[in-house]
Amino acid sequence: MSTSPMPVRDHRDAIEKGARLGYLARAAVFIVIGTFAFRTAFAAGSTLSEEEAIGRIVASPFGGVLLVLLVVALPCFALWRFIQAIFDADGYGSGAKGIATRIGRFVSGLTYLFLSIYAASLLFGLSTGGGGGSGLLNQWAPLFGPWFTIPAGLVMLGVAGSQAKKAWSGSFLRFLSLPPAHARWMTAVCRFGIAARALVFLALAVLFFTGASRWSPDHMPGLEDALVAIGSWPHGALLLSGTGLGLVAFGLYALILSRYGHIRSPDLDPTDALKRMGA
Repeated sequence: MSTSPMPVRDHRDAIEKGARLGYLARAAVFIVIGTFAFRTAFAAGSTLSEEEAIGRIVASPFGGVLLVLLVVALPCFALWRFIQAIFDADGYGSGAKGIATRIGRFVSGLTYLFLSIYAASLLFGLSTGGGGGSGLLNQWAPLFGPWFTIPAGLVMLGVAGSQAKKAWSGSFLRFLSLPPAHARWMTAVCRFGIAARALVFLALAVLFFTGASRWSPDHMPGLEDALVAIGSWPHGALLLSGTGLGLVAFGLYALILSRYGHIRSPDLDPTDALKRMGA
């Protein structure tokens, strides 16, 4: 009787395809948010949260099909973020900086998991939109309390600095294999998008630092609040329009990652471990 272990399927190919699909969903959300932020800078209107961006996507032509794709793609991206965080798929290591980056990946995964739940609630008729997704997040806020605003501000400030450094140094390029004929303009778009996201995180940090008494446990500032704050700064219309274009560029960066990114999926096939156990 053979004692060889039953072959176990390697899921790396499926993980890579899921991650690329997830980047497409992320691109759609940020392109919609950026477009409305740009329009808001010059006309009456409002900025959008991630949940409202999903609502706009659903309201577009073929919205039902796009919603189904989001319900599939957003959990894929959340899963990819968790894999990046837990298995260190990007090779950041276990030093202080690496751990901080991986924690950021994990938090990002939670965010997109909540967004996927919101999209699913729209698909299955459990919500009519209009901020329902924020309610999911706000249910967790009372666990932290108002004191959470200052540490959260420090985290946002750190992320803003990290994103600015990333845009300036071009460290993101190590995760891309750009076609030489288009590398120059693609790199410029990526830098612009990442820099715009740094500005959004800076605005969030300011909101947390200056609004400790204003933000209640059931409503912490988010992307929409950050865009509104940017619009209220000196030369706000110019800054908001630039940020809107930058968020569109960040969506294009996600598209570029979907096509040209290095998806370094870890080997989750336990065959070798089973062999070692049977040795």
